Amino acid sequence: MIFVDTSAIAALTFTKDSFHSRAELWFSDHQKENFIVTNLVIIEILNWVRYRLGKNKAIELGEKLYSGNGISIVKVSPEDEKNAWRLFKKLGGKGISMVDCTSFVVMKRLKIKKVFAFDTDFKKAGFDLLPAT
Repeated sequence: MIFVDTSAIAALTFTKDSFHSRAELWFSDHQKENFIVTNLVIIEILNWVRYRLGKNKAIELGEKLYSGNGISIVKVSPEDEKNAWRLFKKLGGKGISMVDCTSFVVMKRLKIKKVFAFDTDFKKAGFDLLPAT
């Protein structure tokens, strides 16, 4: 199972993203993998896409993500959120977002080591960044 971060979805979505080509190439070779994402990552990317590309593009992306086709969505539990808040208070000053802290907590709970991401904070937190840097 591979966790998907906002940075990877952004790289796939925004053609001008510096990681776009790399993300497309890696993703096309790994489409049969079991991917997992949290509801908070989806909310974060949809807000970002709506702001940068407009409502219609956000809806188009949302339809793909919510279709359940190749990606499982895990809802962040109240306990995950509490644990993420504790982690955020420790790490938030280092530029790590609350959404990332929540992702770290969920990944640890589900024993997921691999993450499709271009955010090196995941590597610093002990996860295996894909594509490898």
